[in-house]
Amino acid sequence: MSRRFNFTGRTKILREDVTIILDSQGNKLTCNVQLKLNGYDLKPDAEVVVEAERGRVLRIRHDWGHAGKAFTLDGASSQFDISSMGDPEDVRYRVLVVEPGSCRLLATAESVEAHNTQDGQTPQRSLLPIVMRDLHGGVWELENMGDTPTLVLDSALGTKQEIKSSPILLSLLPGVIRAILTYLAHDQQGTGDDESDAGDGSTSNMWLEQGKKWAGCPCPKTIEHSEIDDWAQKAVTGFSREKKLRANLANAMDMTKED
Repeated sequence: MSRRFNFTGRTKILREDVTIILDSQGNKLTCNVQLKLNGYDLKPDAEVVVEAERGRVLRIRHDWGHAGKAFTLDGASSQFDISSMGDPEDVRYRVLVVEPGSCRLLATAESVEAHNTQDGQTPQRSLLPIVMRDLHGGVWELENMGDTPTLVLDSALGTKQEIKSSPILLSLLPGVIRAILTYLAHDQQGTGDDESDAGDGSTSNMWLEQGKKWAGCPCPKTIEHSEIDDWAQKAVTGFSREKKLRANLANAMDMTKED
């Protein structure tokens, strides 16, 4: 059930008191959240909620339990299924400790990253997360463009691992990148000076910085679609040269002929 939280007067939970571990078995992806809350002035009956989210589009909310069970030195843990998120890349987690009844937020940990059980490393952040979904005859779509552009591929094409190692993805990337850069170039019009925004670390600005590098010039500050489209095309050509896309596609075609 969806709840609205009162965010005033909250305490910040330190990152070292939150451990999130991912475990992948077959097609199931689970998330184990361990908390240590003994160092905080919290009521034992306070409710703990964990949210897994990718941008503003995908979100899973998990009722972790009561804060009191994490008052020991070793803390306590609870796990939940996040398989519906698809790829764990770029998924962020929030921990919310809430007063029962009033829903007043007592403590929070924001933008926490998970770790893999296999190597203890944080999952790699991808500039272009990929999600597999039934597109009912379509091949690809883009979603979450205003936050973290995400490429949705039709699940009938194969598994994500198969797609990443096949020429299919290579052939799609120029069109995908052009669509993203065109959208973001239009979206950033009127947002202010490039220099003041470029260092904010958002995915949108990371894309525009990449476009600037590939095109050899910054995104034009104009509402003229033709100028933005020309810039996006230059960026795609620069990307293709950098990744040796033409040669890689030609090699893939030659291998197909041999088979």
